[in-house]
Amino acid sequence: MQRRLWYIKNAALFSWLQEEELQRLAKGSEMVECKRNTTFYFAHEQSDSIFLVKQGRVKLTRTSAEGREVILDILAPGEIFGELAVTGEELRTHSATAVDDAMVCIITRQEFENLLKRHPEMALRVLKLVGLRRRELEMRLEDLIFQPVAARLVLTLLWQARRHGKKEADGGISLPLTQKDLAHLVGASREAVAEQLAEFKSQGLLRTGYRSLVLVDPKGLMRTLTPAPEMELPDLLSPAAIGD
Repeated sequence: MQRRLWYIKNAALFSWLQEEELQRLAKGSEMVECKRNTTFYFAHEQSDSIFLVKQGRVKLTRTSAEGREVILDILAPGEIFGELAVTGEELRTHSATAVDDAMVCIITRQEFENLLKRHPEMALRVLKLVGLRRRELEMRLEDLIFQPVAARLVLTLLWQARRHGKKEADGGISLPLTQKDLAHLVGASREAVAEQLAEFKSQGLLRTGYRSLVLVDPKGLMRTLTPAPEMELPDLLSPAAIGD
């Protein structure tokens, strides 16, 4: 109970709730530990729960009829998924799978709907979250359509660095991403991604490791782009952008 309470309290979506409400939510939730590659739900399954990532990472994916996987998002501790269950979604539109050994908190749709009834302002927060994710997905879709592989890869690396990057002692930004992950994020073959990473590595822009890579020169990566004036790029120099 206390562990569930601590994790829920430290999730941005719930952090503003009073202690009594947090305890009520923790009591009505279930905490589950799982191994890497565990699937929490598949597309077309009943949408009846909301999940909070406590430890590890979770990827949201869609798979084509030909079996080709596209990663819609990778979520870190403190983020929720499955929230469309409270917006009228009956069946899941994507799958959710643990990228690492993970721990999640599962809240039933009924429990979450009861929370929304008690705190209508929470509905606005959920709608903002849904809107933000839709906007990010639309921007990525534009990249897939209009940008070459190299540009899509740079934009994805900068996007992931802003959300999940960790500063290294030498000033680099580490990302726990495999070449397979990147291929599924940018909608390209693993070979094409490997070739482009090798090119960036030869230019001293990044270095690769086991299931990870480090952005050595984020500004240099940004300079490889020729964005239109309205294109939005992550502010990697912002103190809030990259975690310590």
